[in-house]
Amino acid sequence: MLHATERHPPTGRDRIEWKLITDLPITSRAEAIEKLQWYALRWRIETFHKILKSGLRAEELQLRTAQRIVNLLGVFCIIGWRIF
Repeated sequence: MLHATERHPPTGRDRIEWKLITDLPITSRAEAIEKLQWYALRWRIETFHKILKSGLRAEELQLRTAQRIVNLLGVFCIIGWRIF
């Protein structure tokens, strides 16, 4: 288990506290920080998926061929990244 607490939170905001369970080895402070950075990236990925699903409504596509879906998702990924 990895437990991390923000040392100096911005004024007017609660301190961030993470408790992460992992099966990856953590034997140093540097490895712990690396795992925390990986977890922080996960939230960016979740936000990007939310943009694709909610903002661009990618799940509502009614395209008939795989190639059309691939082409449109390619365009949506570029648009989604720009929105992000």
